[in-house]
Amino acid sequence: MKNIKNYLQNQDELLGEYLNLRPAIEVTANHNISLFQALTKSIVSQQLSGKAATTIFQRLVTNMGQSGTISPGKIAVCSPESLRACGVSENKARTIISTAREIVEKSIPDQVEMETMEDTDIISCLTKIKGIGRWTAEMILIFKLGRPNVMPATDLGIQKGYALIFGLKSKPTPAMILDRSRLWEPYRSTVALHCWNAVDDVEWSS
Repeated sequence: MKNIKNYLQNQDELLGEYLNLRPAIEVTANHNISLFQALTKSIVSQQLSGKAATTIFQRLVTNMGQSGTISPGKIAVCSPESLRACGVSENKARTIISTAREIVEKSIPDQVEMETMEDTDIISCLTKIKGIGRWTAEMILIFKLGRPNVMPATDLGIQKGYALIFGLKSKPTPAMILDRSRLWEPYRSTVALHCWNAVDDVEWSS
């Protein structure tokens, strides 16, 4: 972690000034939840605050799961109405059910297969499912698979955090973020986490 922090500080002076004040962050794969559970959480999180998404996801796990987990086999045969009763929107409910069916039918790679795939190939296969876009796939890459070089530049939290870190008065465009993120390769995921944390620091202190 320290080597990554040092690398980023050497690559980008302005980012380095911010990192000097922050502890190192490690991007790691999450083996505590299944791929389906991670996908479901990412789908629920679309266009929602972290707190709201967590509340809905926990309700979904409580009502539809067993021993703290939800299985694709059970969700695949559910009706959208049963998921909507947990607070999930109609479109997201249909996406979650479709995702469960894709996993049950082995139409998309499992986690073991994904671990041997390139990021772009994972994004391509996941976004074939209606309702899953690039952002959702990028969340899987970072938070489930622990991929080191992902920058979700369309994410509002990333944009807010970038503006805070680099002292901007207005929200940066995704293109602006991606352009500067070339400096951070191959550790863009680490900078993404710092962007999100920068927003959390401001919100908690305000």
